[in-house]
Amino acid sequence: MLGNPFAGLRITFSLAALEDTKERLFPTSRHRSRRIHKKLVKRFGGEFKRVPCMWKTPAGIIAHPAFKDQLEWALSQEAL
Repeated sequence: MLGNPFAGLRITFSLAALEDTKERLFPTSRHRSRRIHKKLVKRFGGEFKRVPCMWKTPAGIIAHPAFKDQLEWALSQEAL
């Protein structure tokens, strides 16, 4: 493959490309104080589970590095 491996499409890989899911990391409670909620968020790293994702922007695509192999494979199959 010559030149840009992504066929001229600007792709930026970032570990921050994560989206929230609806799956909670700790159970919800109506009676939990804000102070305890803050401590739980600090312990679990957030309230909801986060998964890798890709965003399309006018400047190109921002993707999590977990998608790098899939993108390279798809573009190599398209070039055939």
